[in-house]
Amino acid sequence: MTSHTSHSATPLGGFIKQVMMRALLFTLGGALILLVLGHPDWAKGLALGGLASAANFLIMSWLLPKALDPSRGKTQGFTLVSLALRFGVMAGALGLALADPARIAIAPCALGLFMVQITLLSDRLMGGRLVGTASEGR
Repeated sequence: MTSHTSHSATPLGGFIKQVMMRALLFTLGGALILLVLGHPDWAKGLALGGLASAANFLIMSWLLPKALDPSRGKTQGFTLVSLALRFGVMAGALGLALADPARIAIAPCALGLFMVQITLLSDRLMGGRLVGTASEGR
């Protein structure tokens, strides 16, 4: 019998959840501001990029521990598949924006792809206040 601990029950899982929630809140807030300012195409682009950024971070949090596990065989192949999947999510978001730039603005989509990184950077600049004490030890 193997024990299975979910990510959300661990301190790391709590950190991942907080980062994702903040990134999605930043995305939603930015998209709402853009809508109010009369730029629905920009709002859609930011929302699409932000969702892809959060999905990329979630996939990474699920697959990276498996890719780094030395007891697994062929970790290099698994790592490449993981990377291809994550890049596919990001490229898919940009591809959707590029396919119909009149409805989904490309630049806000590209900015949204960095929403998790923007969240982590702003957390760092604010001394760990955005995502709590788990980030203060970094």
